[in-house]
Amino acid sequence: MMDLARRSQIAAMLLALGALAAAVGYASNPMTQSAQDYARGVAAASGGLYLTLRSLNAFLSTAQELEVSGGVIVGGSAQPLKVLEPVDDTIERIADVVFLILLVTGVVALAMGPVSAIGFALLGLTALLTLLPRAPDGRRIAAVRLVGLYGFVLAIALPLSFLLASVLADWMTASVWAQHDAILADISATVAPQIQAQGLDGWQALLKNVERYGTLATKIYDRADELVASFVAILSVLFIKILVLPLVILGAITLLARNLARA
Repeated sequence: MMDLARRSQIAAMLLALGALAAAVGYASNPMTQSAQDYARGVAAASGGLYLTLRSLNAFLSTAQELEVSGGVIVGGSAQPLKVLEPVDDTIERIADVVFLILLVTGVVALAMGPVSAIGFALLGLTALLTLLPRAPDGRRIAAVRLVGLYGFVLAIALPLSFLLASVLADWMTASVWAQHDAILADISATVAPQIQAQGLDGWQALLKNVERYGTLATKIYDRADELVASFVAILSVLFIKILVLPLVILGAITLLARNLARA
């Protein structure tokens, strides 16, 4: 019996040392690194989508200011392209949400390592607490279990949830992303490909050719339903990748761990 108790103490000490070493060297943890890479990938996709949204937003906002007099765009009082305002407002709102996702993914990528370090420190503390004599009422045992559960969630369950999400997300959303990304690329290409090639010079050249500007804006308006639907679909994919899927997996792992701890 004494041998068993002695072995348990040695195992607890080794676990505590291992957990504390993992807390100090969290930057080298491959699981945490993979979770961070996944978050950075979602952030990069969000950034590309945000730039596309803002470019279209700028194009449509400028188009609304074009004025018509006598059938020629020369600076009169009529602004026929004001019909683009609902589309422009919708794109602007979607851009704001995408920017929020971009910030969240950036925070997740940066915080994943330090948070996992805190989790390993809690696991090390849990192992050390098991070396203390047991309280008769068992309250300390419940407290130790709670600390250990929090440590497990932060150190293992959280990065593991993002790691599993990285495996499942592409399989679940790849076809939707590809379909709507192709639609967005086609519509964006309609808006003067020379703008992308020539930058500011392309915008200036297009503004001088106001008739072409109005034609391109009208083409976007004609495909407004497709445009907004594709943006919403891709936005939904981003939500699934960075929020819904990781949270579902994290909840399942945490529930399983809590039940095992009670058992």
